[in-house]
Amino acid sequence: MNFPRLRTGLGLVAFFLVAGAGAGVAQVGTNPNAPPPPPLPVINQNATTAATSAPVSPSSTPAPAVTAAPLASPSPEARPRRGHKAAPSGTPSPDATDTPAPPEFKTLDGIWEIELQPIGHRLANYQHFSIVQSGNTLSGYWEHDPNRTKSPITGTFDGRLIQISADVKGGTVTFGGYVENMGDIVGMQHLAPGDVGIAFTAQHRKKEKS
Repeated sequence: MNFPRLRTGLGLVAFFLVAGAGAGVAQVGTNPNAPPPPPLPVINQNATTAATSAPVSPSSTPAPAVTAAPLASPSPEARPRRGHKAAPSGTPSPDATDTPAPPEFKTLDGIWEIELQPIGHRLANYQHFSIVQSGNTLSGYWEHDPNRTKSPITGTFDGRLIQISADVKGGTVTFGGYVENMGDIVGMQHLAPGDVGIAFTAQHRKKEKS
């Protein structure tokens, strides 16, 4: 047997087999009707490395939400009413339903202490009325001067304004003004018509106990 020829023939057969297989694979790979293989995912190695190796900044961590406690609003009783100052701590505030006390006097009847303030005088001059009221008409006496002379008076009162006249030697002395709560008179005393007048106040006094 001629081994060299056999070896050469086997080599040629193997060559043609390999070439045919390669051609078949080439035809399959270039077939335009064959579906394309699915795309492989692209991994960005730099981004992955940077994401895993970058330090976490404290500012990037969200801070826990903090909710402030609501402030307690003062109760309506603790709030001062408009036009009134708040009462000091520990001082009981007056009841809003409190009503003012009724006037102590219901008429002008009684003794009135007169305080005159003459211009240029440092000291006040004190005198007295004794008034009797009958409707809008007044009567009584005016007690004056150091000797406590009592001169009869007449007058009128309309519930607010008051006019009193007293006859004395040499003329008539008049008192005119207004009354507050049947307890105070504020006005002017005139010793003669047309004079400047003297300011006065008068306070209603309680009757002395018998």
